[in-house]
Formats: sequence, C-alpha cells, structure tokens
Amino acid sequence: MKSYCQILINRMDEELLNIRLDYPKSDEWAKISIEIIDVYLEELKAYISDHPFKKRSEEIYFFKYVKPVVMGRMIFMCEVYNTEVFRPAHHTAEDKEYLIDEVDEIEDYFRRNEHLFDYYKEDLDSLDTKYFVRNVDDRFTKRDMAIDIDPVFFYSDRSFSTGFDYAFAKIRAMELLKDHLENEFEASLLAGDEVPKTKLTFTGSNADFIEVVKMVKQIGMPPNPETGKAYTEEELFEKLKGGLETNLPDGIDFNTLKLISGNSDLPEKMLDALDKLHDKWDDEDRDIDYDDPDKNS
Repeated sequence: MKSYCQILINRMDEELLNIRLDYPKSDEWAKISIEIIDVYLEELKAYISDHPFKKRSEEIYFFKYVKPVVMGRMIFMCEVYNTEVFRPAHHTAEDKEYLIDEVDEIEDYFRRNEHLFDYYKEDLDSLDTKYFVRNVDDRFTKRDMAIDIDPVFFYSDRSFSTGFDYAFAKIRAMELLKDHLENEFEASLLAGDEVPKTKLTFTGSNADFIEVVKMVKQIGMPPNPETGKAYTEEELFEKLKGGLETNLPDGIDFNTLKLISGNSDLPEKMLDALDKLHDKWDDEDRDIDYDDPDKNS
C-alpha cells in the first residue's frame, strides 16, 4: 500500500503542477484540477476496496496521512474557484478588502478548531483509533475537543471515510488557501497597469527542485516550439524556475545546482512515516491484524 500511495500522490502533484503552469488564472486551474483530483480519489477508493488493510496501523495511516492529502487538494481547489466566483474586480480597493476578509475567516476557522489543529500540527496520536478507523460506534466518546462537526462525518461513504479524515483534509486545504489568498493580496498591492501573473511558490530544497525537473521530464511535455524537439532537463529547469517563486540562487543553472545540492528525500518520506508507525504500534502492542475483512474497528 505504501508504495502505491506514494506513487499516486506524486503523480497527482505532477499533473496539478503542470496545470498551474499552463493556466495562469486561478479559476481556470482550479476548475480543471477538480476534475483531475476526482479521478485520483476514485482510484484510491478502488485500491483500498481491492486491497483490504492488513493491520489497523495501515488503516490509520491511510485515513490520517494519505486520503487527507488528496481530499485536501480537492477542497482547496473548490475554495479557490468559489473565491474567484465572488471576488470583485482584481487589484481594486474592494478586491483587497475582500481578500483580507477571506483570510480572516480562515484564521477564525483555525481558532474555532484549535484543539484539532494542534492535534494535526503536532502529529499527536492518542485519539487515532477514534478518528482514523472506520465503523467506530461513537466518535464523540472521549473526543474532548471543541471542533466544528460537518455532516460529511456521518453521511459520507463509510467504506471510504472515517469522518475525521475529512477534518484533516479541510485543515490542509485551509492552509493552502490562506497562502494562496495572501499571495493574491500581495500581488494586488504590487499591481500597476499590468496585472502580474500568479505564481506558485516552491518551498522545497534545491535537491527537491531537481527532483521536480526530473519528474516533469519523465512524464513528458509538448515539444519545444523553437526546436521541435523534447525539452532537455536544462530547458525544463529554466521554464519551471521562470514560472515559480523559488529560493534558488540568482543566476544558477541546472547542472551547477545538481553539483552543489544533496539528495532529495521526497520519495522516502512517506515510506519512512509508515515504517515508523508500524514500529510504534508493534512496540506498544496496540496494533491488530485484520484477518476478518468485516472487522474494521
């Protein structure tokens, strides 16, 4: 499961990145991305149906760390699209006020759900068996948290949701949305006669950026219109660097960056997280095997 989930999320993020680069307008890339993410959610659902969890720790890992990433992207894209639908004309005084109000609403959401937000940010696990295991009888028992209850907690597909996987997904989405709106506000402040293009901010390491270039190269792009040939890694590096906000050194080229950068740990992060979770549950004797597919609690 762990390898499959890692590959799926990487593939999805590559596709979403290409959409952001090809469609500069927020409502455009959000709308197209929603359709793409929906396909990945269906793929996840089919996978866990065909490959039942063997341990409770696998189920918790999936609903705490995997599905919320994909569902969080979906909620984020929907919120971006909704924001644009009701947004005033860009870079006006009304637009700036609107963006400030939207960010304030997100901050209020975090304050109202402070306990769950802390549980998410600090990667706590004391209530994981209540939050991230399906078919729990009463999710309110021992909850001890003041959080917003969404109807999706109770009316979503019980085979593909614990309810709180959606809560974690929404937190992830609100973090992304806050960053997006703040970037839009900064662009509005700096706007002159020409509207600046919206750029995605890349916050990974130099080695991570190299990995992104390699992944984009691997999945392929339309040929370079100037040469008629496939883009080289060096050309993709310059194209991506020009379309993203990065912390890369000024004037650096692809080959030089490879020489001075270490190895990226992106491919190993999800594998390490699952291995650590398995070790923890084995050490604490809290994990259980799922010999009977009908026993999910």
